[in-house]
Amino acid sequence: MIAVELPWPPKELSPNHRGHWAPVSQAKKRYRTAARLAARSALSKADGFNQFRGVRLAYEFFPPDARAYDRDNLAARMKAATDGIADAIGMNDRGFHFAPAEIRDKTKGGMVRVTMEQVVL
Repeated sequence: MIAVELPWPPKELSPNHRGHWAPVSQAKKRYRTAARLAARSALSKADGFNQFRGVRLAYEFFPPDARAYDRDNLAARMKAATDGIADAIGMNDRGFHFAPAEIRDKTKGGMVRVTMEQVVL
């Protein structure tokens, strides 16, 4: 099992965000790159992670404030990160299995812990 910590996803990645497409596109690109680099760094320390056909991802959200967040919207915000992790592993994300998203206690600045686990299919 490999754990990666990512920054809190920007509001532009929320499915409820109604902003201009350009900042949304930039936010997706930045977050995907951040996830790819973090995952690649963690994977470089793991042995044979990409030899499996399936990966189980679990997202733990540590929000930056005490607001009531919708679990489904938080999971949807992570699409760019999921793509970045898939890039780092070198596999299509259709081989990913997702655990239900968990919302934890608030943390200054917020963050998301992503746990990757190999699944033998």
